[in-house]
Amino acid sequence: MEKPMSKQVLATARSTQGKRILRNAAGAVNKARLTESEARDAAGSRKFQQGFIALLRDCSAKVDWTLARSVLGNDFVAPEDIAKARRGVVYTPEEIAGLCKTLPNRKELQWLRDNGFILVAGPPKPMSLLEIRDLKNEYLYSKTGGWYSGDKEKFSRDDKATAKWLKLRKGPVPNSTSKSWSEQQPLLSDIEYVPNAAEAVWGVTSYKAVRGVYLLPNVYVRTSNLDSDGYRVSVGFFDAGGLYVYDDWDDDRYELLGLASARK
Repeated sequence: MEKPMSKQVLATARSTQGKRILRNAAGAVNKARLTESEARDAAGSRKFQQGFIALLRDCSAKVDWTLARSVLGNDFVAPEDIAKARRGVVYTPEEIAGLCKTLPNRKELQWLRDNGFILVAGPPKPMSLLEIRDLKNEYLYSKTGGWYSGDKEKFSRDDKATAKWLKLRKGPVPNSTSKSWSEQQPLLSDIEYVPNAAEAVWGVTSYKAVRGVYLLPNVYVRTSNLDSDGYRVSVGFFDAGGLYVYDDWDDDRYELLGLASARK
């Protein structure tokens, strides 16, 4: 006799995310696209239960979430964490499988921990800075409009965070404040790069949504983006009032302006 699903798995299967998985996962129930009514009916069926459990087992076979959590603790933010905390964000089985396959190994996880990085699942679909703001605009100081929403500011629409692991430094690169852009570049290791504004904003706002912690509370960090006037885009000073998106010349040197970094 087949062992019944646990209450936790059954609850997940009957959740909105479970129904989304049901509609998108080929073979989880059947090959057809289901209507909302069909999804509700199927959510309690044995066939759905078998397909859903198979999907979970397939993912578990590829990745050990326990390892990542044990190494990074709260600095590991899985797609499930984000889907639970960020309304309107749902990952398909294919997107979860992609993240499963690319989870860093133990050595890299330890490097991230030892160097003050967070590991955050990127959004299920590519998202621009403006799209990320729309998820929960209270996380941005400019709730609507603002200088970076103008038509000429292409960076806020064209450069995006994507469905990959974002390995972001929790603060500025060490010793990068009070330096120009060119003076900051040699401080990056050969396995680091400067993230774009969308990646930085996705990382810090998702960390806040899941962990309730404001990163970059007292500093700005430069991103890879330039605005329409050639100024470097920076983000920071994240608190209850929202995350600021600012710009400055590459030659400027400020005590509270450092450099963002991410691991390749």
